[in-house]
Amino acid sequence: MNRKSQVGATLIVVLILLVIITIIGTMAIRQSIVSLNIATNAQVQQLLIQNSDSALMRIEDQKTVVRNLARDGMFGYIRGPNNKNKELVFCYRADQQKINFFKIQRASLVEWRPGDTAPRKINIGAAEGFCKVSGGSENFFTSGRKAVMTQISVKFSSMPSEKPFQHSVRGTYSKSAKIEETEKVNVYSVSLMPNLSSASVSKIEDCLSLRMNEVSEPETETVVTGITSQSRESMTACLTALSVPFTTQVSEYTIVQAFN
Repeated sequence: MNRKSQVGATLIVVLILLVIITIIGTMAIRQSIVSLNIATNAQVQQLLIQNSDSALMRIEDQKTVVRNLARDGMFGYIRGPNNKNKELVFCYRADQQKINFFKIQRASLVEWRPGDTAPRKINIGAAEGFCKVSGGSENFFTSGRKAVMTQISVKFSSMPSEKPFQHSVRGTYSKSAKIEETEKVNVYSVSLMPNLSSASVSKIEDCLSLRMNEVSEPETETVVTGITSQSRESMTACLTALSVPFTTQVSEYTIVQAFN
């Protein structure tokens, strides 16, 4: 009887040890998955930030400042009171060489016209300037790996200055001296990884082409019906709602006239 009891006790002990080993193994697997997700998120953020920085460095290149201020440049094209609420948009593409970083023929406008219920997109050239996830034979990503895409938006700020006369030229009366007024322009560099999102391609592309970074609802004397909270949604809010991994970097530049 004692021998049979000992044999039963051994089976119970083995089963308990097996359960303990299974629990420890499951916890180890879960910890490994958490660590892998943390490492992946860190890599994704690093890639997104690097791509946004790369685009902004191209814009800040001293060799292209004068070209950007030309009438068909990224700053000159929308400079002026008539275009103050418009955003000039173009995609930072891998197939563009450094000399062709910006072309007005590959840019588009996003604007909210008086009487409309939402912003609309307008093509400047034959091709759209917005990044496309479903690019077909064209590569709208920043590299051949097709992992990250970066879209640039340029807009002259319609927000009030933080300080009175913050960007005014000092020591000279601008009216009599015939100098250009100082203006502040905002550049939004939005980098995203659409392949890591479960959102549909059409919804992601709608965020890129039908949303403004700095939403400027037009002033109108008549009440416009049909404007919804989605119409006032920014690109950042749109991508966040779709759970698309992205980062947005905003650079502010002050355009002043230099005197030699």
